Amino acid sequence: MTVLATDFRFETFIPGDENVLAIEAANKVVLEPGDRYNPLFLFGPPSVGKSHLLCAIRNRLEEVYPSWNVLYLPACEFVDECESTWRQKTNFEFRQQLWKLDALLIDDIHLIEKSEPAKEELYHAFNQFVANGKQLVFTSRESPADLMNLSLALRQRLQSGLVVHIDPPRERLLRDLIEAHSNMSGIRPSQKATSLLCREIRNARELNGIFNELRQSLPGSNRSVSLEEVRTVLQKHAAEQLKVSDVAKTVCEYFNVDIVRVRSASRQQSLVQARQLAMYLVREMTAAPLTQIGQYFGGRDHTTVLYACRKVAEDIHKSAYLAQAAREVRAMLRG
Repeated sequence: MTVLATDFRFETFIPGDENVLAIEAANKVVLEPGDRYNPLFLFGPPSVGKSHLLCAIRNRLEEVYPSWNVLYLPACEFVDECESTWRQKTNFEFRQQLWKLDALLIDDIHLIEKSEPAKEELYHAFNQFVANGKQLVFTSRESPADLMNLSLALRQRLQSGLVVHIDPPRERLLRDLIEAHSNMSGIRPSQKATSLLCREIRNARELNGIFNELRQSLPGSNRSVSLEEVRTVLQKHAAEQLKVSDVAKTVCEYFNVDIVRVRSASRQQSLVQARQLAMYLVREMTAAPLTQIGQYFGGRDHTTVLYACRKVAEDIHKSAYLAQAAREVRAMLRG
């Protein structure tokens, strides 16, 4: 079972307009589990606080209901458990254990799309939990409606409680996050340095990485940090981050196709294959949002990017050639 960080609590979650509805819903789940917000489905791009809130719900439920059996699982672990029990033909026993829980919380539920056993077990668990007033909470990068590899019946169930989108942090929330990091670390960026961070940072995970870099490169506590010191760390950080263009160029190099034509509207099959694989790997290996990926690849909308990613995810299981291409491009990108 996954060990949760003790600081993933409601008290350590920084509120803002972008996440206030999610916070209110999470608190409502704790106050009235199994009631109206069942399931609670939180979705949004990476590093906007979905996992933090999920862990906070789990920690608070265990405090308020000490006799309850509450389980938090990353979706990848749920998939592994389901597929293992199906191979060993012990899925009935697994299902019985799952149904004894009082609350089930699954992180990154979109990752079950490729697993038939996991989808089957989730469907049956859902019916059992809701019928018995037991709480379900899920997080995902996409809304339930966009999880097209799930059955319509399962998508409808995931939408039957409360679905809440969490936006990436804007300037006000970023400033609050910077202040929280400053209070914890004793590293205090100047006003100009803070403004620069707000322009350059996209989410809490990136901000955490920047403060880690500052702590390592600028030893000492309770010290001010200048604009130039922050700019130096940002430049180093940016140089280490994989970009959309890096992935696209590597895919084009692998397939020996022209990057300009891959980004164009051409429907030539070789270009379509390279374009779709590039979109798939960008989404897998970077934090770029769907809109940014679509913009890079010729101004396509997010639904086109989603379609490409899902098609590649399916084709990789059918085509040894495509699976090998994906593995080798990943290896090239990782050096």
